[in-house]
Amino acid sequence: MQYNPTSWGGEQVSPPPPKPFTLVQHNCLGSWDVFLSLFGSFTQLDQPPSIVALQDPPVYRGKLPSFRLFFSFSPPTSAGCKPRVAFYVYSSFLSTISLLPRAFGRGDVMALDLFTPDGFFNPSTTRLSIINSYNTKGRLNNTRSVSPEVVFPLSSTPTLTLGDLNIHHPTSDPLRAFKEHEIATSAWDFDRATEMGFSLLNTPGVFTRFSMSLIGRPGVIDLAFACPLLAPYFSEWSDPLPSTGSDHIPILLRFEAPLFRAPPASPKWALTDWKALEDSLKATVIPPPPPIPTTRSLNIWFKTNLDRVTAQFAMHTPLKRVTYRSKPWWTDLLSILRSAYNSALRSSKHDRHDPSLLASARAARASYFKAIKKAKRDHWSSFLATATPQSVWTAKRFAVGRPPPRFPELPGANTPEELNKALLDHFFPGEPPGPRDTILLPFADCQALEMEEISRALARSSPFSAPGPDMTPNSVWKRVHRVAPHIILDLLAPLVAYGSHPLTLKKADGIVLDKPGKPSYDSPSCFRVIVLL
Repeated sequence: MQYNPTSWGGEQVSPPPPKPFTLVQHNCLGSWDVFLSLFGSFTQLDQPPSIVALQDPPVYRGKLPSFRLFFSFSPPTSAGCKPRVAFYVYSSFLSTISLLPRAFGRGDVMALDLFTPDGFFNPSTTRLSIINSYNTKGRLNNTRSVSPEVVFPLSSTPTLTLGDLNIHHPTSDPLRAFKEHEIATSAWDFDRATEMGFSLLNTPGVFTRFSMSLIGRPGVIDLAFACPLLAPYFSEWSDPLPSTGSDHIPILLRFEAPLFRAPPASPKWALTDWKALEDSLKATVIPPPPPIPTTRSLNIWFKTNLDRVTAQFAMHTPLKRVTYRSKPWWTDLLSILRSAYNSALRSSKHDRHDPSLLASARAARASYFKAIKKAKRDHWSSFLATATPQSVWTAKRFAVGRPPPRFPELPGANTPEELNKALLDHFFPGEPPGPRDTILLPFADCQALEMEEISRALARSSPFSAPGPDMTPNSVWKRVHRVAPHIILDLLAPLVAYGSHPLTLKKADGIVLDKPGKPSYDSPSCFRVIVLL
């Protein structure tokens, strides 16, 4: 491994950056100017990133450039072969961890294995692996230089995979008009990522590369994935840094403990711009499936077109600004009283010998807390006055309360990951793997799906049911069917004809609930799962 310590210049190293930690990924195009522009832009951040992952870094005589307060790591070089990826680790972050660079016998991919006894996000997460890849065209058609098995390994360690993968896929760029070879090339990596449980961290549709020619299209090819053990700690994917002169944008990834950040924003369906969305849906045309479909090609066809439809929902629906401090009873008056109380409190602390300031702070505090009690009481009275037969049970739960949920205590399962695996193995036992890709034939006796069947099924579904991972409730699909009935029919008819159930429809959120009255809760059978599709 190549290791380049930088010159400290007699400066004192700043203290270790607090957790959460940040990571920047960027393609430098082999340019020193891009490299210097990138590292110089870190002054615009609150603190330098803990790790910088570069693709196509500048190399001179087999050595990487150095930058103050950063250590560089790259694959070993050989004659006629230069490193195509590199890591730069911030000095203060490096002083808190143990680090092992890992090579794969090639210059276009490498990994860093990190360890800290204190844990990265909690005391149990002591290890972290980061894989950096620069993918180029492979020797065979519709392949890339780095194998998906290398980029998305089966690992028991929290793993982050990132880099310039040089592939286009509907998951990362749902509004792109894809060519057949683009889908065929990217399917290998995304299928492997799905099989290993990796989640895409990119914001879908946000371009990461802009062609410098007038005829080239922008694309999303700088990708980042997190394995199931790391995904809960992912907090942010953003591009806050200015352009560096490269045709790729610098990307900032943030990871932190889930307890210290707000829940993910969900769509605010009540404010959907249906007038603009209806026109867009009516103009949406679902192309026919492949003439001789296989399991994989039909799954890709369905996911591509479903993403095209749901991407239109996201474009015309704002997100809720929800935080873990959100309170439905909060009013503008409380905000004013809180500001007045904080101002009076600061004044009393500034001059502790002035009794009038202390009395003013006490009066402001009493007024503020009295207004809070009144706002809660008024909100509760309003909730009860407008209660419906459906919400009366919610009122009963608030008034009476509920016993605290019992946490599973299963033998041999001492960590959240082990508990998760034990529950999944019990409720969803694995099936023997079948053929990876087979040609599908239509069922001769299968009747074609009709519009009335979809209408009846949607009419029986509750508009208030909690949505699944896509966060799209039944009420939205009901309105979509009224506006453009051909969309759902064209999406589902081929699945019924070929008897195929694509992977996209097999993803769900599971809520684990305890069964009341059990003598002990040391077995998965003492719990039940509510599945949100």
